Amino acid sequence: MCQEWAEVSMTDRRARRSAWRVVSALFVAASLAVGLGGCTGIPRDGVVHAGNDIAPDDNPAPVFLPALPQKDASTESILRGFIDASSSPENNYDIARQFLAPPFQSSWDPTSGVTVDNGSGRTLTVLDDATTLVAVTPIAEVDQSGEYREVDASPVPLRYEFAQIGGQWRISAAPDGTVIDENTFNDVFSAQPVYFYDPSFRFLVPDLRWFPRGASAPTKLVNAVLNGPSAWLAGAVATAFPEGSELTADAVQVVGRQAMVDLNSEALNADRQTLQRMKAQLAASLPTGLTVEITIDQNSQAITALESGAPLVDPRVDARALVLRGDEFGFLAATGQSITALDGLSDTIAQLAPTAVTLASGQGSAAVLASDGVYVVRAGDDPELLDARAGLLAPSIDNDRFVWSVPANDPSALVVYSPTGDATLLPTPWPEATSIAALKVSRDGSRLIALLGTGSETRFVIASIIRTGAAPIGIGAPVLLASGGGIGRDATWINELTVASLSTLPSGEARIVAQQIGGVSTILESPLSSRFIVGSNSVRDLRALTDTGSLEVQRGAGWQARIDEVTLLATQQGLGG
Repeated sequence: MCQEWAEVSMTDRRARRSAWRVVSALFVAASLAVGLGGCTGIPRDGVVHAGNDIAPDDNPAPVFLPALPQKDASTESILRGFIDASSSPENNYDIARQFLAPPFQSSWDPTSGVTVDNGSGRTLTVLDDATTLVAVTPIAEVDQSGEYREVDASPVPLRYEFAQIGGQWRISAAPDGTVIDENTFNDVFSAQPVYFYDPSFRFLVPDLRWFPRGASAPTKLVNAVLNGPSAWLAGAVATAFPEGSELTADAVQVVGRQAMVDLNSEALNADRQTLQRMKAQLAASLPTGLTVEITIDQNSQAITALESGAPLVDPRVDARALVLRGDEFGFLAATGQSITALDGLSDTIAQLAPTAVTLASGQGSAAVLASDGVYVVRAGDDPELLDARAGLLAPSIDNDRFVWSVPANDPSALVVYSPTGDATLLPTPWPEATSIAALKVSRDGSRLIALLGTGSETRFVIASIIRTGAAPIGIGAPVLLASGGGIGRDATWINELTVASLSTLPSGEARIVAQQIGGVSTILESPLSSRFIVGSNSVRDLRALTDTGSLEVQRGAGWQARIDEVTLLATQQGLGG
């Protein structure tokens, strides 16, 4: 027997969610009476912006009170109740465990992962009195470490077995982890980046994680830092914590607005600067509004802030568009009527008649694509031709002034040029790719995005950059990001956690997809005939250049032409040097 779960269970879930929100509202009202703030949730549309602006003590998570098992309930009712109750992590999923047979209650592991679906396509198939299959269609998964990944929507069967305990049906076997519909997930879970250092300790590099909101969130975030980065970042980032550093107890106490982090004796191997870096790494990884106090085996540590060399987080770029218009190259004024030149750079770049420019952080040098190849231009110097191969892409330049250059028809021929002009052919991890439309290094220099063609398919990927000292020596295994399909045209970094790709669909329509790294993707309204996109400091500041030379900016729900006759829209890598 197979039946659609959607019609009945969606009604049940709406009722339960309404009750949940009533309870949450009453709880918040009571909290306000004693001076606490209200609760907030993750935005339900657009790109998720990670982080929480209020300390957990002041921001109680919604209180979800699912129903307990009812007397003489059928296996179907027990199953539905269990899946709904498993959305509530309170008291180690105590209510959900009451739907389980006693021998299974302690062995079921709800923290092994989360399957997120839209809640409307679940089907239930009864194999026999003691066995039922539930087919769910996932849209995303969250693993045990809090890593979120969007997945293809194809049904997955989950097997549940039942036994009678004292004349009452209970679940005796079930998959580990939980199944949550996306609306409930957005209420229960929150996204927060944990941070690791680039190898030079100049930048903090984000690694987005998703955990249930509530009192346990700081503990989970600290453990995520101590356990190290996601697999795809391993080898490209560093941690300040000495090997073997752990919490002495699996709990971070939050007193007032201060997170108390007590580490084991392995942390005694840290010198003064390392302790300062440890504190800075934790402070960035916890929700905004919390301060951090580190103790070691309950012994206080006098850890001052880094006086110099504090790491940069989410490097910003000049908010003005950087354009070539006519024979002028520079920053477009807010009025759109004038262009401000870059001292020592603009004239030289304009004389090359470039088709692409990437301005290095500090604005003292740039990688430039001209008709005869890729140049590096340094303020006050003559341009230096680095790569004279045909068919090159727009080059990228990283914080150590290495220039990245690759032909569009040969993605494996990626060459990196050092500041002294030495060329290194860098091994690439995409042997199946036959073309490449964009390759952009992140502003922290630890990651890159690439828009690849594999026959008739477009793949948008992110990968880490492996270095020895400052020199790139390899690229980590790529992670697939969402793309718009069609033919890939361009890609860009928007900020430390958000990227975007531009493609042209078979219909000729341009499509821009914004992707939060480790989070959700969103299809944006796209201007017609777009051929280049460039990020600034937020999704709303994304810019596009059309085939007709119109610079387009987002206004309200659509796009508006800012200025015409623009030849080139340049990429910036950051304000700092």
